[in-house]
Amino acid sequence: MRALSLSVAGKDLTVQVDQVLLAGYTGRDRAKVMEHIEELEKLGVAPPPRVPMVYVVGGELLTTGDSVTVQHSETSGEAEFFLVQGREGLLVGVGSDHTDRKEEAIDIQHSKTLCPKVISREVWRYEDLRDHWEQIELRSWMDGRLYQEGTLNAFLPVDQILAEITNAAYQTEGNLIFSGTLPAIGGLAFGTEFKAELKDPVRGRALTIAYRVSIS
Repeated sequence: MRALSLSVAGKDLTVQVDQVLLAGYTGRDRAKVMEHIEELEKLGVAPPPRVPMVYVVGGELLTTGDSVTVQHSETSGEAEFFLVQGREGLLVGVGSDHTDRKEEAIDIQHSKTLCPKVISREVWRYEDLRDHWEQIELRSWMDGRLYQEGTLNAFLPVDQILAEITNAAYQTEGNLIFSGTLPAIGGLAFGTEFKAELKDPVRGRALTIAYRVSIS
């Protein structure tokens, strides 16, 4: 169990997290999802047993810090939104499912356990976003270069993601859920600085994370 110190609307709150549920292949366009799976298979990454897929790691991998330490250079971040239940209801933040790409080609589940998962300390209430959810923008930068970009209408709706979690026999209460990610512009890359942003153009605000990657 991990106690997370978060902030919503200027108020601090503590959320208890048992596990991190990493949803994958959550694109709304099923044809593009299958195309992506086929592309990964050509790179040696085995196709998932189900779509969407849920990978599980411990809550101890979560961090709101500005640096992560990895085992070698072939790792990279993935911009995602995350969901977690708190006293204020369902909360939304921005995070990075930093992943070991070398191990990913061998065992995806194991690769997810090898790197910290960076999340924003500040979060928003989902209820405040529901009516314009699909307009919210998600993007990332690798070493200052735009690396991912899109809007949340590229993903399955939140209710459906939560339903997929339940269908996979996991609890949504007490767990933090990552959304899945967007395609990398120009393909996967490695770098030492990663930044991700969740931007609400309707309310004129943004959540960000930024961290540096070092090798142990």
